[in-house]
Amino acid sequence: MLLQDYKVTKVRRNLCNPEWITIAAELSDDISEVFPYLNAVVKNAVYTPEAQNLNFKIDAGAISLMPCEMSVGQVTCEEDAIKVLDYVKEMINATWEKRASITPVYERKEEIKAKDIVNFLPKTNCRDCGLPTCFAFAVALLKGQKRLKDCPALNKPEFAEDKVALARLFQTVASEEVAK
Repeated sequence: MLLQDYKVTKVRRNLCNPEWITIAAELSDDISEVFPYLNAVVKNAVYTPEAQNLNFKIDAGAISLMPCEMSVGQVTCEEDAIKVLDYVKEMINATWEKRASITPVYERKEEIKAKDIVNFLPKTNCRDCGLPTCFAFAVALLKGQKRLKDCPALNKPEFAEDKVALARLFQTVASEEVAK
């Protein structure tokens, strides 16, 4: 086990969206050795080796990892943030345990683009998500302004495979729930 525990050090309201909070946690262990492995397995990770920082989004929030610190943003309450912290802790330890079978990626990867997301959206421009087009929804997903659950069409049986593909693209908690 690489990461034994964490301690929440700060909880604050998000300045851009007051409905969201950001939570910071101090880590009990230096996790920087796992960054290249996480960079390999988390599809939308942005790794900056020079700064020893790894950022990625999951359906439940935006994650920033530093050697001895983790922050979670774009969550609505402290309880959700704790769930995300626990999930990321498990992901860190599981990745570390499987590192022998993972080829680490030491450089920055290309980020997911809106066009990558649109390929898996219904492309009906139904506006049920509150936006005028599926492309606008894809952009909002990337910015963290919308979540997969905000597209009602993705819950229809005919789009189940696309929802799973999007969840995998974002490496989300939803992908596990959809697979059940």
